[in-house]
Amino acid sequence: MGHPAYSLSSLIANGTVSVQMLAGQTVGSGMVQLQTLMQTNTIRFWKTDPSTGFHYQINSQSALTWHQARKSCQQQNAELLSITQLHEQMYLRGLTESMGSALWTGLNRLDLKSGWQWIGGSPFRYLNWAPGSPSPESGKICAALNPGRNAKWEDWECDRKLGYICKRGTTRLDSFTVPSDDVGPIKCPDGWMSYAGHCYMIHREPKIWKEALTSCRKEDGDLASIRNVEEHNFIVSQIGFKPTDELWIGLNDFKVQMFFEWSDGTPVTYTKWQRGEPTRTNNRQEDCVAVKGQDGYWADHLCEKKVGYICKRKPLSQLSQKMESTDAGCQKGWKRYGTYCYSIGQIPGTFLEANKICERNKSYLASIENRYEQAYLISLVGLRPEKYFWIGLSDVEEEGTFKWTNGEAVLFTHWDSAMPGRNPGCVAMRTGTAAGLWDVLNCERVETFLCKQWAEGATPPTISPTTPSPTCPQGWELSTYSSSCFKVSSKLKTWFEARDFCREIGGDLATIQSKEENRIIKTAINFCLYKLHLYLFIYCGSLFSTYWTGIFSLNPDEGFAWSDGSPVRYTDWGERSRNREGDKDCGVIRGYSFALHWEHASCEMLHDWICQIKKEYQTTKDGWIIYEDKQYFFSKNEVPMEKAREFCQKNFADLAVIESESERKFLWKTGISPHETRSYFIGLTVSLDKKFNWMDGTPVNYVAWAPNEPNFANNDENCVIMISAFGLWNDINCGYPSGFICERHNSTINSTFAPAPLGGCPETWLLFNNKCFKIFGSSENETLTWHAARMACINLGGNLASIPNKEVQAFLFYHLREVMTDPWIGLNDINSDLSFLWTDGSGVSYKNWANGAPTYRRTYSYYYEGKWKDEDCENDKSYICQMNLNPKLLHSPTTIPASGFIHYGDSSYSVIHSKMKWEEARKNCKDSSSDLASILDIHSHSFLWLQMLKYGECVWIGLNSNVVSVGYYCTMTNKNKEPKEKIACVYLDLDGTWKTASCNESYFSVCKRSDVVAPPDPPQLPGNCPESKELRSWIPFDGHCYYIESSAMKSWAQASLECIRLDATLVSVEDLAESNFLTHRIQALESKTQGFWTGMYRNVDDQWLWLDNTIVDFVNWNVKMPTESEHCVEISAPSGYWNNILCSSEKGFVCKKPKKESVATAHLTTWILVILATLILTGAGLAGCFFYKKKRQNQLQGDGQRAETLLKCSDANEQVIL
Repeated sequence: MGHPAYSLSSLIANGTVSVQMLAGQTVGSGMVQLQTLMQTNTIRFWKTDPSTGFHYQINSQSALTWHQARKSCQQQNAELLSITQLHEQMYLRGLTESMGSALWTGLNRLDLKSGWQWIGGSPFRYLNWAPGSPSPESGKICAALNPGRNAKWEDWECDRKLGYICKRGTTRLDSFTVPSDDVGPIKCPDGWMSYAGHCYMIHREPKIWKEALTSCRKEDGDLASIRNVEEHNFIVSQIGFKPTDELWIGLNDFKVQMFFEWSDGTPVTYTKWQRGEPTRTNNRQEDCVAVKGQDGYWADHLCEKKVGYICKRKPLSQLSQKMESTDAGCQKGWKRYGTYCYSIGQIPGTFLEANKICERNKSYLASIENRYEQAYLISLVGLRPEKYFWIGLSDVEEEGTFKWTNGEAVLFTHWDSAMPGRNPGCVAMRTGTAAGLWDVLNCERVETFLCKQWAEGATPPTISPTTPSPTCPQGWELSTYSSSCFKVSSKLKTWFEARDFCREIGGDLATIQSKEENRIIKTAINFCLYKLHLYLFIYCGSLFSTYWTGIFSLNPDEGFAWSDGSPVRYTDWGERSRNREGDKDCGVIRGYSFALHWEHASCEMLHDWICQIKKEYQTTKDGWIIYEDKQYFFSKNEVPMEKAREFCQKNFADLAVIESESERKFLWKTGISPHETRSYFIGLTVSLDKKFNWMDGTPVNYVAWAPNEPNFANNDENCVIMISAFGLWNDINCGYPSGFICERHNSTINSTFAPAPLGGCPETWLLFNNKCFKIFGSSENETLTWHAARMACINLGGNLASIPNKEVQAFLFYHLREVMTDPWIGLNDINSDLSFLWTDGSGVSYKNWANGAPTYRRTYSYYYEGKWKDEDCENDKSYICQMNLNPKLLHSPTTIPASGFIHYGDSSYSVIHSKMKWEEARKNCKDSSSDLASILDIHSHSFLWLQMLKYGECVWIGLNSNVVSVGYYCTMTNKNKEPKEKIACVYLDLDGTWKTASCNESYFSVCKRSDVVAPPDPPQLPGNCPESKELRSWIPFDGHCYYIESSAMKSWAQASLECIRLDATLVSVEDLAESNFLTHRIQALESKTQGFWTGMYRNVDDQWLWLDNTIVDFVNWNVKMPTESEHCVEISAPSGYWNNILCSSEKGFVCKKPKKESVATAHLTTWILVILATLILTGAGLAGCFFYKKKRQNQLQGDGQRAETLLKCSDANEQVIL
């Protein structure tokens, strides 16, 4: 036997074995020679895919973090797994199918500015997420392949310890070659821009994707394909792309879902997704890709969306190499971008020599002010053969503080992996696969360089006059040297949690840009550490402490950055942090008192933290921004408009009113970070007649709509937001969660808002929760389509109903008993797929979907048992209208009858508001000719729950040992480990669920009078099921036992053999009761598999038979089933209906076997037979013995009866548990 694969990899990852050791050196005193191990590594530890030549190493027995796993792969000249082809996924599924735990891959979201990516640079063009992944949680940014879920992918915290898969080999792109920079000049049609042998043009006329493709092909081109980082940066920087643009490119997954390809057939070699993209939730059909946002990153969309597009085509002709163009305002050979000209140095030199050459040409080594200038320079030099180009940044003047040679402020940085380190030097920009990243090099290296100068005729920007520095809010540290305020915070958090906390209060984790700021923060920490008051020790922690700052380096392909997007121009790493170790990707300040220094730490560790906020404005003591006679508060907490306004009014304010361009620009620049994508509610509303009003009554004299806004989508976008792009406005559904801006005047800070007026409802309308409701559709002529129903409600002064909580859900549902069809409600995602909103603008704070819903048909209704499902909007259905209270109408409170009983349905109920034990409560009910309440359906349950909420107390109901007091069996279900074993009495809890409790507990109770005759008890045949073992549980029902397997997916044949191995067969279904029992059981397992094999099959005579030879006299086929071809039958987990499908499909399965006769009963029968035989043989001549034996027989029969009674009690108790 060879060494297990994990042994070598684990030794490499934890540092016990290095690559040098594997090359032939020895380890420790044992002088273990590992040369042989290295030589056999490829043979024994790697699997080769013959169709691609890639090698894979499966380390299923290891337990490493993501970063440790990557280190292990890299030390074997490999990389963590990337999957870019369908075949590769299938091959790996086969390799890992026998493994039980998740395995790290190279998929990650470590670049916090963008979306998912493969480590090592492979394109993320194929998606295979498991249901529920990826999660929106900020800390889950590494992905693993889970063999137990069909090798699908899951996102995890990177510090989880899992197995992993390494991959090595060279990607083969057949005849495709990444272009170089030496293609020579080309001629493009008028209006087109040239780059690397192709021509490009932006079209901003909105079209759906296929129309855009047709338009490009009419111009002898195609929708743009983007092959590398250089071409991407060219598009962002040179063809007129704007931060507000959204433009189709050629990437799509029409041919194979979740496998993206270019429309021009170019191989996919590069992707750059936006954060949170691509979104493939629930197989939503977003097949087309657009570039958007300030970085031009990518997002998938519905192809019917109308946006602009980018065309790309081959040139008209190749121009002579001798022709050289001159850009306006630049010297010959220089290239212009914006107000600057750039030149590539012809003769390489050291950093100092390069700077002198630039100065002789009245220029300087290039400085880079922002991401767009960076993008231009990447497109200019990224494809060139030189590895580095000097730019004008260095820290030779002051170690750790980087400065431009021309004296400009450092406003942007883009460091390479592990940069900037502790060693001082000069900065060069990389080309090739790492194009644009910055490295700190020895200044004496000889490299090519970039010069920069003002273009002739360009006007330098005016320098704004300095204004007095404002102060920080109370409790925050300030300094004349810093533009920010800092605050030390406690209550330990991870780096991600601390960052999110700081952002919620309008700031970010601390950014340190100079020695002065570093000193301010250390002073704040020392002030906290050395206060001896007990409270301050609790607040600050121990004298030795660790504090998160905003510096991080999560992306292994890039260097350090600040979480607020600021440039990294100053560092102060301690001696212990000269080199970053493993997964220590986030920065802390650590130490004793004045011996504080920067260190690297794992982002998932728990530490104190330091927040910062901008100090660019005057603020009040409670943190509101002052502008003229107004005060503003920006909340990044994303909530519906009604919640936002409620917050503002509690602070003596209202949503912001913007009355001028200067006020809008102030709010945009002051309160909204240029790096965020969040939008903010303001106080403007849009009425149904499309008129605008400020909520506080201010006249509308100024608006600032974004392009193509307002669009009044679906006629329910009645609120307005300010977007981060230029601070312009969009109309939006009021329920869409957004940030918000509160505004108050100095004169109204202590004023109060009048309470909402009371009122009543029109006759025949129902009052609940300060709203009026009316249900339409008790007759067929009242049913309407969804849009018609909404308009009918609007004409009545309301809208389709919204359901904000469980109480309103219960109230509406118990009134639906007589309605002929499931009624329309106002929930829809018509404006934006998968963004479900109420049409009246209420926030979506409560959801109650049925199993299998939603299916994304865009409009929603009630489902059976009160659940919601989606329906075709054009179906005629009942509907529920809702309106606000009418102040002109008075509400008369409902009076309870003198008897104390309230009638509902076929019964009357009375809540007894004095506490009693269960038996006392039942006796009390019987004294009033009633009984403890049985709850026979969800309608009655909803009614009773709302009645008990009026008293705020739990109530006894009639359920006891699984039998209701009036003879009904329990039909309701509860998942929270209820009912508990050996606890007989049941109460209705305030959360609406049933719970067991000792019958001696004292609760309120509910009595019920009913004329309905109780149904007979369902039969339960005697016998026992096998005991649970090896995580296998048998469930009794009627005369059989059932085992449900939802984890190990098998074909029909494999499932049949597995049941036979368990002395059972695949399940047969004999009647509706058994079908309902199985449906109830498997619906809870829907998230694991969509179907379960049964024992039904089609024989050669085209007959449907059960595998256990049960007669087929009951079927439960799904719609359009059975089909003519497939031969095996599954039960659908969502619906319980049957489908015939391919027998080779992999599904869960259900085994069934008869109950076994009770052991005690069998022994009893044997004893009786033995005793009777003995009496017959000896009874004739032995009278004395006869009487003795008779006495003994009676004793044994008594014991047997008691044993049988215990068995029945045991069976009943088992039914309660199940």
